[in-house]
Amino acid sequence: MLGAPEKPPGAACCKRVEGTDALEAFIFATPSSTQEGKREQFQSMACNARDALLAEGFASTDIVSGWAHFASAPSWRWQEALAKVWQVSLPVPLPITGLLQPPAAPLRYCSLLVHVIRSGGTSRVWRGHTVRPSATTVLRANARHLRLSSILPRTGLADSTTVAEFTYDMLAQANHALTARGLSFKDVVRTWLYVRNIDRNYGALNEGRNRFFGEQRITRFPASTCVEGTFFGADFPVAMDLYAVACNDDVGVEAIPPGPLGEAHVYGSSFARGVRLSEPGRSLVYLSGTPSIDAQGDVFSIGDVTGQLDRMFDNARALLGQVGMDLGRTVSAIAYLKHGEDYDDFLKAALAHGLSSAVPTAVVIADICRSEWLCEIELCAARPT
Repeated sequence: MLGAPEKPPGAACCKRVEGTDALEAFIFATPSSTQEGKREQFQSMACNARDALLAEGFASTDIVSGWAHFASAPSWRWQEALAKVWQVSLPVPLPITGLLQPPAAPLRYCSLLVHVIRSGGTSRVWRGHTVRPSATTVLRANARHLRLSSILPRTGLADSTTVAEFTYDMLAQANHALTARGLSFKDVVRTWLYVRNIDRNYGALNEGRNRFFGEQRITRFPASTCVEGTFFGADFPVAMDLYAVACNDDVGVEAIPPGPLGEAHVYGSSFARGVRLSEPGRSLVYLSGTPSIDAQGDVFSIGDVTGQLDRMFDNARALLGQVGMDLGRTVSAIAYLKHGEDYDDFLKAALAHGLSSAVPTAVVIADICRSEWLCEIELCAARPT
């Protein structure tokens, strides 16, 4: 449980989402033992995920999005291995992003966090992992929910292409995929941005993103996470996943107030601190990557991981409090730590601040957009209305 040095071996936890017209949940799975080799850990993680899916009444084809985090690039075809354990045939609609972001738990090679929905209005198109994005569409409350995974810039760009230009091109490719399905970037609720050498390239990413958002006249910024990360087999400095919703009279999306953090766009980052999705029967909040920051945008508790963890959770609680929620409403989370040795400190802080060990939570090692930040957390919270 949280507060102990590590979650029990083979942890596979599930959190169902209340107040929806579909069966929906988040599931987090890890290997049964950290004493085994890489392939054996992956195999047991896949089995644990399969068993958790079946126990909750889901199948692998109910997955709409997910992240597989690895300590190093697997030497085998991990998606084919996953499909074999789950007894499905390739090509299959498994929109799972494989990331080089090591799990923070000691000796753990991999972990898997997936979002599953069983609905009569679900369709999937698998178009490959690194050539074109995979797409998953769910019809809920008569609104279309679209997930695009593994979005990259175009291949064949000139060697002189800058990171800002790669970012702009990647966003343009995402917009093409959205418009092909009847949406646009103005419908995007949430983005996940992965950057190589983020300390050096974050400014250039903001330059490309700001230019694209300005040209598209984006006024309601999406929630976003931007951290160090690499897609396997993708030789680009930037990559992305996103979530978009085509709203209607019953389903709406709005950015939540920035609370004690201040607006990110004031210092040049075009994203909202969080976004609320309202639909019949429930409200969901997608919190952006939330670090230890004060109202002026400065890093709080430089060099002190305990102080930064406390401020990180305080900030997350304050943002959720503005829309009538708290950390007890969390249904899924990903925490990013700059240093793996801070894993135990994260577990203790999570316990102290009320993030339950029953919540599917991936804790990985990744640099954040400022070198002084030691931790960041993103989460999804839900409550019935």
